[in-house]
Amino acid sequence: MGIWKGRKKKKDEPITERCPNCLKSNLRYASNISGIYSAPKYLCPDCGYKGAIYVDVSGSDEKEAMQLEQLRKDFPELLEKQKSAQELAKLCLEEKWFPNQKENKNDLRSWCPFCADVSVVCSICKCPPEICAKHATEGYIGELNDLYDDETILCDVDEILYQKIVQAFQNLSQSEKKEL
Repeated sequence: MGIWKGRKKKKDEPITERCPNCLKSNLRYASNISGIYSAPKYLCPDCGYKGAIYVDVSGSDEKEAMQLEQLRKDFPELLEKQKSAQELAKLCLEEKWFPNQKENKNDLRSWCPFCADVSVVCSICKCPPEICAKHATEGYIGELNDLYDDETILCDVDEILYQKIVQAFQNLSQSEKKEL
C-alpha cells in the first residue's frame, strides 16, 4: 500500500495590491478586524484612499481588465460611469494638456482623464495609441516619457511633441461633432 501524497501547488506570481487612486503599493487594512466580519477595507497612507477596491498588478493587462470588469459588476455604486473618448479628450485639454503650453504647470507624470477613467488599465483605455499606449511608454506621451523625468513640468517639454498631443486631443474631441 502506498501513501497518497498531494501534489505540490506551484506558487503563483505574487499579488501586488495597489491603490486604485495613486497606484502605490503600500495599501494597509483600514482596521485590525478588516475582512473578518465584512469585506476588507483598504487604506492608502500616500493619498488617503479608503475603500474595498484595489488594483492587482501581478498579471497582464488582460487580467487587470477582467478584474476591473468584475469589480464593476460587484460594486457598481463605487465606480463612476466611463466617459466617451471625445469627453475625455475635452477634459484632457481642460485639465492637463492646455493648448497654450507656456501656461501648463502640470507635471508629466500626473494622470490624465483617460488614465483616471480606467484606473490605468491600458487594455480598456479609449486613448488612441498614437497619443498614449502601454502605460505611457508608447505614442507621443511615451516619447515625452523617454526624454524627460516624471516631475518635468509640461511647459518645459519639447514644443513639437506637445503640440502633436494637443492637436490629437483636439481632433478627437471634435470627432463627436462630425459623427452627428
